[in-house]
Amino acid sequence: MIAAAKQTAGGKDAHMKNTDTALCAEKSLTVNESNTAAAAKSGSLAVLGTPFMLALMEEATCAAAAPLLEEGETTVGTAVSITHDRASGIGERITARAVLKEAQGRRLVFEVSAENEKGEKIGGGTIERFAVDEKRFMAKLG
Repeated sequence: MIAAAKQTAGGKDAHMKNTDTALCAEKSLTVNESNTAAAAKSGSLAVLGTPFMLALMEEATCAAAAPLLEEGETTVGTAVSITHDRASGIGERITARAVLKEAQGRRLVFEVSAENEKGEKIGGGTIERFAVDEKRFMAKLG
């Protein structure tokens, strides 16, 4: 459960919507030549590359966070701690799930997991995101 999330940012109140329920989301992909370790250059094998598993997990965290955000807000990733425990070959369907476990102000911590179509866990861990105002965030980049 998360409480109201409100914080002063840049002299203005920045708000996220309130919710009384745990938020979760799932995203899926099919392993193909474009998302292998060889394609990511993170290895040489034709198996799901860890960077692509992580990206799928992050996509699930973004979807889970979306109901909390006000117009003009997004989230940015700030910390990742995951393991990649099982190889997944070409043609396997992988589903990542993100469950909101903690919300403190604009900080959101998700428990993430990924499994294959057989229900075997292929990876898991935590991902932290922060809610930000899109325009103010991009303006800081110059």
